[in-house]
Amino acid sequence: MQADIPAKDIMTREVCTGNPDETLFSAAKRMLEFGVGSIVVVEDHKPLGIVTEKDILEKVVAKNRTPSEVKLKEIMSYPLITIKPTTSVREAADIMLKRGIRRLPVIDDGDLIGIVTDTDILGVSLDLGELMGLVRERSFGSFNFVEEMGGKCERCGRFSEHLIEVDGLKLCEDCAETFG
Repeated sequence: MQADIPAKDIMTREVCTGNPDETLFSAAKRMLEFGVGSIVVVEDHKPLGIVTEKDILEKVVAKNRTPSEVKLKEIMSYPLITIKPTTSVREAADIMLKRGIRRLPVIDDGDLIGIVTDTDILGVSLDLGELMGLVRERSFGSFNFVEEMGGKCERCGRFSEHLIEVDGLKLCEDCAETFG
């Protein structure tokens, strides 16, 4: 993935939002209308927290609470982890991985202007044909091969972080060099 793509280029601009005193029942209906798995809790365009599917399962369903009696402020996750519109997609992905989250609200001058999700990042990775550098076509001597994510070499049985497909076999780099 190109490191210089800013989050603003891939973010969703129409964010599903709710206010802190709104019930989960009302918010869940809006989430379904938007087709999303989270709602950003805002007050005066300022994001306060986020309610995700996980929050709903852990804090409402698993505790047998009634959605029409639960306010978003009671179950939202906070403090909210956010990024700027100029944050690179690579940095956003790194934040998500390190924090174990799937959504990053995009904030500009304190206002919510969009959201970047793991799906957005995966989409741009696939569009670039780079999917985390797992597949690369290369030429090796008279062979064309595809370098893939690690696994067990089909010739020597050794684990390699980069297997190379040569004539239908997935080989480590050493075996690929001596193949023939």
